Amino acid sequence: MYTRDKLLNDLRENVIEVHFKKVNGEFRAMRCTLPPRLLPESYSASENEQEIEKQFHQKNQDVLAVWDVQKNGWRSFRIDSVNYCQVIDGY
Repeated sequence: MYTRDKLLNDLRENVIEVHFKKVNGEFRAMRCTLPPRLLPESYSASENEQEIEKQFHQKNQDVLAVWDVQKNGWRSFRIDSVNYCQVIDGY
């Protein structure tokens, strides 16, 4: 089982490949991240977007909202659905 704090710390510094089971039962592998240097320019320029992300993670302790680096969009997953994760080098 992966802890919320460990996942958040890793995501704020790296790109992580996360394998998890979606709510509909499908399995998904996603490369995701949270460091501002890898997020859209609008995120870095907007204190409002940064605050929304912080509030989301404070209110939703069971779910992480992340930037999918392959689909270039925000996605989320339930922490208890993660069955594998690994830091991806080269980002």
